[in-house]
Amino acid sequence: MDTLELLLAREEIRNLLARYPIAFDNQDWDTWETLWTEDVAFVVDGVPIEGLPAVKKFMMECLPPDYRSKHFCANPLIEVDPDGTSARAWTDVVWIGQNFLNQIVGRYEDTLVKRDGRWLIARREEWSIRYQPGPPPMSAAAQELSGANMPKQ
Repeated sequence: MDTLELLLAREEIRNLLARYPIAFDNQDWDTWETLWTEDVAFVVDGVPIEGLPAVKKFMMECLPPDYRSKHFCANPLIEVDPDGTSARAWTDVVWIGQNFLNQIVGRYEDTLVKRDGRWLIARREEWSIRYQPGPPPMSAAAQELSGANMPKQ
C-alpha cells in the first residue's frame, strides 16, 4: 500500500465513521444499516450484541422515536493494515441528550474491513467513563493552573 492509497483509505474510513453519529442522531436507519458488516459485533462496556439485525433492533429501540440527541466525535486515530483490507480506529465520543446534558463520555474502538471496495465496521467496542459526581480531584498545582477556567460546582 503506497502513501496515496493509505491516505485515501484513511479518508474513506473517516467518512464512514462520521456517518454513524449523523445517521443515528437523524434516526436514518437505512443509511445507518449500510455502515456495518452483516456479522457485526457491537460491544458496550464488555457486553456484546451480535449480528446486524440484533444491533439495529437495539439501536432503533434504545430511545423513543421522537427523542433527539447528538454525538460529538473527536478526530479518529486510524491505523490501516499494510495489505489495505482491514483497519482499526479509536474515536472519543460525547453523547448529549435532549436535556442538553452530557450523558455518555467514552471511546469507540472499531475494527474495519474493506469488502467489495467499501470500508465497513465489523466490530465496535464502546467504552464509557463512569460518572463521578463533584469536581475533579485535582492536585493543588493543577487547580492553581487550570482552576480559574473550570466551572465552580
